[in-house]
Amino acid sequence: MGFVDMHSHILPGLDDGSKNMEQSLAMLRIAEEEGIRVIIATPHNMPGKGCPTREKLEEKLKELREAAEKEDISIEIFLGTEYYYREEVSQIFDREEAVTMADSDCVLMEFNPLEEKSYIYNAVREAYSSGYTPIIAHVERYEQLMKKPEYVKNLKDMGAFVQVNASSVIGDNGFHTKRDVKKLLKAGYVDFVSTDAHSDRNRAPRMAKCAAYLNKKYGEAYANKLLYKNAEKYLL
Repeated sequence: MGFVDMHSHILPGLDDGSKNMEQSLAMLRIAEEEGIRVIIATPHNMPGKGCPTREKLEEKLKELREAAEKEDISIEIFLGTEYYYREEVSQIFDREEAVTMADSDCVLMEFNPLEEKSYIYNAVREAYSSGYTPIIAHVERYEQLMKKPEYVKNLKDMGAFVQVNASSVIGDNGFHTKRDVKKLLKAGYVDFVSTDAHSDRNRAPRMAKCAAYLNKKYGEAYANKLLYKNAEKYLL
């Protein structure tokens, strides 16, 4: 079975991810080599990084799918959005106009790394009350949540899913981050491991090394849930 990468900035020219179609195709080739078979493209909805309309997202998705087909790249690509939570996003949720993950009821949400945990909790409640299931993007970045694993458990008890980056699992983002992620994995608080890829270079869609680590450290059953089974169950 191939991996499902449910957090990727692979659509060209929309945010601080892929700059153009050439780079997007290079990212897809890397992803294919890494064993990824499905990608959910999640451009930023964030002031300063881009807030593309649904129409623009769908246009870019269509262009990338067509280009990938011409290059005989067999990865399936679906649409999502990574929402930087703020008042405008609250209004989008209230109007039930969010671009969800592959047309599921899930929305990918991110926050300021220094955000208070009470703000994150309230955002989760807001999304849930609007009919969405929130996925907390790269939870390891939020300093307040990382003080105690129980704070992440609180999010899950509210109905949220939790995603961590593959690079954090294997230590590419530093020892402390790897330690924090290890605690969450050991407690069973992680639902998805994804690349959060932004380019074909430093932040390329690498998954194979992380997958091998997860299988060795936590067992095949848990690794499979993190890498594709949960995504198949809840998103696709």
